[in-house]
Amino acid sequence: MNRLVVNGCNYMGVYDVGNGHNDLAKKLNITTAESLAIAGASNSRIIRTTLKDSYTTKDKTFYLVGLTFLNREEFPINADRDPFEGRWISIQHLDTQNFYYSGDKKTSLPMWTSEDSKTITGLKTKIEVDSIEDRLEHLMYQLLSMINDLISRGHQILVFRQPEDSYADCLDTAQFAQLKNCKNIINGLSWAAVPWQIDKGARFNQTQYNSSPGTLPIMPGEHELLNDFLYDYILKNHILEG
Repeated sequence: MNRLVVNGCNYMGVYDVGNGHNDLAKKLNITTAESLAIAGASNSRIIRTTLKDSYTTKDKTFYLVGLTFLNREEFPINADRDPFEGRWISIQHLDTQNFYYSGDKKTSLPMWTSEDSKTITGLKTKIEVDSIEDRLEHLMYQLLSMINDLISRGHQILVFRQPEDSYADCLDTAQFAQLKNCKNIINGLSWAAVPWQIDKGARFNQTQYNSSPGTLPIMPGEHELLNDFLYDYILKNHILEG
């Protein structure tokens, strides 16, 4: 492997801003480190862009994927077509009007109204009430398919969960045993990097979100604990050896 690519939402974005991916690449003797992470990304976007990158690169690549919240979604409604993203945008970044936010950039969505945003919010609430197991199972098979596909083409991948999430209590059931049986998924998604790092003393952003500590982003540059954990896991489980 001569290329490391990290992917995820803002949690992985902060990791690459602090050069966590570059430092991990050095520890693993990988020459190149890149990031596909963007703020507000859904797991669907993370999987989609990981696969897209793997089919367009000529380099054998090690993908490090930090999953985000299960309830995030994306739709192809952007007025502009990005060369890599297409028209896909995260609905996490839609406000109550017809605008989309990406960082400091505000983009108008002429075909999208404030009523559309309200409708989607209401539908999501109804859909998510009793569907955690179903949505988690869907994610499980997406992950297993992605992992097997990447490895079959000479790439490697390691997947882990970043924040605390509502599905954690479901993971010990037989329905999700295949997650734990896959060494390319750290502890079958039962291990979450953000609360683990905070428990170990990593500094985190206390002002960005009004939420539980297990969902607060780690400060840029506070990646040594995570990298040591990932490095040990990669070596012990022979992740880069196929």
